[in-house]
Amino acid sequence: MTRVSSTDTSQPVFEPVRLLRTERERSQLKTDEINTFLESSPEQRQLTHELIDQIVNDPVLKCDTGYYEQEKLQERENTVKKIARLALYMEEDIKTVRQHFKGTDLFQSLQEDSGSLPPLSNKDLSIFDKRLSLLANIDPQLSTRVGVHLGLFGNCIKGNGTDEQIKYWLQERGAVLLKGIYGCFAMTELGHGSNVANLQTRATYNQNTDTFTINTPDLTATKWWIGGAAHSATHSAVYARLIVKGKDYGVKTFVVPLRDPVNFQLLPGITIGDIGKKMGRDGIDNGWIQFRNVVIPREYMLSRFAKVTPTEDGKDVQVNIEPQLDQISGYSALLSGRVNMVMDSFRFGSKFVTIATRYSVGRQQFASTKGAEESQLIDYSLHQYRVLPQLAIAYMVSPAAFNLMSTYYSTLDELYSVSSNKNDKGLKTVSAKLKNLFISSASLKATNTWLVANLIDELRQCCGGHGYSQYNGFGKGYNDWVVQCTWEGDNNILSLTSAKSILKKFVDAATKGKFDEELDSDLFDYLDPNFIRQVYTHEAEADLVDDDLSSYVEVWSIALVSLLVHIGKTIQKTKDFERITKLLILVSKFHAFHTMLKAYYEKLSDNASPVKDEATKEALWDVFKLYSVYFIDKFSGEFQQFKIFTPSQITTLVQPKLLELLPKIRQNCIALTDAFELPDQMLNAPIGYFDGDIYHNYFNEVVKNNPTEPDGAGKPPYHAMLTTMLSRGYETDERLGGSSSTSVLEKLGK
Repeated sequence: MTRVSSTDTSQPVFEPVRLLRTERERSQLKTDEINTFLESSPEQRQLTHELIDQIVNDPVLKCDTGYYEQEKLQERENTVKKIARLALYMEEDIKTVRQHFKGTDLFQSLQEDSGSLPPLSNKDLSIFDKRLSLLANIDPQLSTRVGVHLGLFGNCIKGNGTDEQIKYWLQERGAVLLKGIYGCFAMTELGHGSNVANLQTRATYNQNTDTFTINTPDLTATKWWIGGAAHSATHSAVYARLIVKGKDYGVKTFVVPLRDPVNFQLLPGITIGDIGKKMGRDGIDNGWIQFRNVVIPREYMLSRFAKVTPTEDGKDVQVNIEPQLDQISGYSALLSGRVNMVMDSFRFGSKFVTIATRYSVGRQQFASTKGAEESQLIDYSLHQYRVLPQLAIAYMVSPAAFNLMSTYYSTLDELYSVSSNKNDKGLKTVSAKLKNLFISSASLKATNTWLVANLIDELRQCCGGHGYSQYNGFGKGYNDWVVQCTWEGDNNILSLTSAKSILKKFVDAATKGKFDEELDSDLFDYLDPNFIRQVYTHEAEADLVDDDLSSYVEVWSIALVSLLVHIGKTIQKTKDFERITKLLILVSKFHAFHTMLKAYYEKLSDNASPVKDEATKEALWDVFKLYSVYFIDKFSGEFQQFKIFTPSQITTLVQPKLLELLPKIRQNCIALTDAFELPDQMLNAPIGYFDGDIYHNYFNEVVKNNPTEPDGAGKPPYHAMLTTMLSRGYETDERLGGSSSTSVLEKLGK
């Protein structure tokens, strides 16, 4: 499209390209150092850039604004094409990892006795997992559809299956390589989602045939929202009640074949349907499943922690359940998704913050005085308040997300090791670590998916009418994102579960002095009995001191203890646990804020931090302070209620700091968003492209997707209905300006 320029000097001149260029020239921040900080390490940064480059240049995987025009069936077909492409990348990624580690102790330690190549491990899939995480930023339905197979179906088997079952289903049958079988994850039912313990699908043991019969007892037990079930899955990890000799042993996991993998016909007793169109992610074929007397071998029950074994004479049966880990293992498949959603929060947040910040710098509205150049949106203090804290959110998620991912992999590796070796002492330790991982992943997943849902919508509004255009990504981005607030753990339920565990730790620390230095000193340092006493006796007082940056973290430690003390007193007084559930949601949120601030503080304070330039480090500390102060202000009522700050301190300390930080961060806002180093193809929003040419970029994408017609332009396919409506009586009715149009014009001219 030819550029259009105005020669009329009386009209306002919009030069967003110049405005963005000026911002970049003015900033002295080292964006390469910042990007390394955000990507966790130089090695991770390099890998991220290599994978992004491959994604945006792959003719099958890349997305443009035409992506926003797809219908449901088209989305699903294109998603399958991309999955087939990803399967090839997976094989190459595994080869790359193994070549890198070949000859090392790690590689040798994985060798099987036969001397063949070692079985696939988390390390083998590390590159592919990162590729999938980055793909989620441009095509979340693709990453989810693959993630259901690998992350839910695959991790359910890895978390609940014996070594032999893991090897068979994931290795020999090829599931881990997207070969042989394709899996789905049948946990939720029409009548139950979060309440997994009360799922109603039944798996009844048949002693005579040494098999299980899977049944859907009623409509509400129909498996619902099952990604991949409608069209793709050949097998499912099914959560069902284990019934042996009439006794209900609770919900366990089973691998149930659904379709013949050769001709894709449903197997006897399996009924499947499509749940239809959703708010977003229509590229995922979510379905419902019903089972009618579906018989599977006993060996298809995943038996790492719960096992059904017939006696040698076949006359009786034993049910052995490992109580320490059975319940946790049932949820272990969801851990991967929750951990990845925290990383997604960083990726999605950075994407939409980049779009909105660039638009805010390039867009001009209103002039302070007549004849002056119109002001940039970002120079309005209200706009800074709306945009810049969202930038701080994206920054603060990153260190916590990478920490959580690392803890997840190390803890699961430890779980597989000790459970395979029947190490009782090790099982006890890893059980405690898993519980802490559940607390942190639940709190961080819930809080950050809520934050990013608000971030996307707030920034959409900050972009005015152009933010409402589908071509600028906010609409589909929001619809695709908000499912994160409800799936793999409803955010309110996750927050309550997390907070209840924190409350129990608090009670043990405050009343019994119990505090595990080794396990809890990192994430739950505020539960140290000495610190609790200091808060209770007001020896530890909240403050925000720039010479002591740790005070911006400690204020949340004090807030958490004060809140927990209040909850404890309320329960003692009322004996009504339901009355404090609203406060428990706050505990989970405050714990997430504390976790993120602490992770960021420790990473930026570390001598090994990649940020060496002092001006750059100062700017990153300003972002850190803004995050803490912004949420103190957001929750100022609670901070006053629990006497962490007085009303006077909110007025004279907190709010002035907030208003002082906003214009400081505004000066470097383009550099801070450039530091995410997201190419235009990842943003897929013309008002946020790097060159800042907002209007030409946007106009060209609109015209490309909606080309003007040649002769008869603008005639819609339903024009006959319009013309019939508009032309009735036209020729004879003077009121309509028909044949008497001259007299009408005479009347109008009077």
